[in-house]
Amino acid sequence: MFADSEFEGVYCCIKCRQQIKRTYFPPKKQWGLNRACKCVQEESEKAQLESDRRHRRGQMERVFSQSIMNEDLKQASFQTFIPRSGTETAHRAALDFMETYETRKTGLLLYGPPGNGKSHLAAAIHHELNRQGFVCLFLDVPQLLKLAKSATKFNSKITLIDVINGAVACDLLTLDELGAGELLADEYKDVLFPILNGRQGKKTNITSNLDLSELEQWLFKDKWGNVIDKDGRLFDRILGSLDIYHNTGTSKRREDAMKRIQQGS
Repeated sequence: MFADSEFEGVYCCIKCRQQIKRTYFPPKKQWGLNRACKCVQEESEKAQLESDRRHRRGQMERVFSQSIMNEDLKQASFQTFIPRSGTETAHRAALDFMETYETRKTGLLLYGPPGNGKSHLAAAIHHELNRQGFVCLFLDVPQLLKLAKSATKFNSKITLIDVINGAVACDLLTLDELGAGELLADEYKDVLFPILNGRQGKKTNITSNLDLSELEQWLFKDKWGNVIDKDGRLFDRILGSLDIYHNTGTSKRREDAMKRIQQGS
């Protein structure tokens, strides 16, 4: 009869050339390493990370089966972004975010007039990190609030908890058009606050057509004038977790419309 471990040998990693003692186990008819080299550990950690990302991406796609992003933004990239006067700072910030993503602690808040490229830059970041394997979610805020409301219906296949957990669990969340429309107390309490509060320590990007004082006021009272963020908790979390950039560029959509008008006259 063989003992549980009868033979010993040496394993040499092809990558790092480190030699590690190994033992042959006759009952299992296989060799076992006494410890793993750095290469094996890294491969194991990488496989675990990929498994975790696949799981989270699957859960996210189940909840957000219809991408909350318009067709133009689905095609957005840094290559198709047209730098214009006033967009330089936001453009540099977006590129820097990409280059430092894995080491940085903060997200971005890009605010300024409508149509000047804020959403394009945020979508470009989203697409590029998605290509790199990160689990990214891009949500138009008014559409997010509609989805959350429909999730409370008795015949909905998803729940409000599913919506919140999906937004909290992704690596990068982008909230586009924060401040658009009129906010309701329940939307603040049941959706926005749980999502942004739950993402503390994670990176979130936000775009808004409101300036900082307008955004603070939008979060302070609901559409009926009821105070919903008396102590400014959510606004404080935004200021503390995001680097803020004012995109002062004018609306490219308006400029394009004026050109078409002039060409047609």
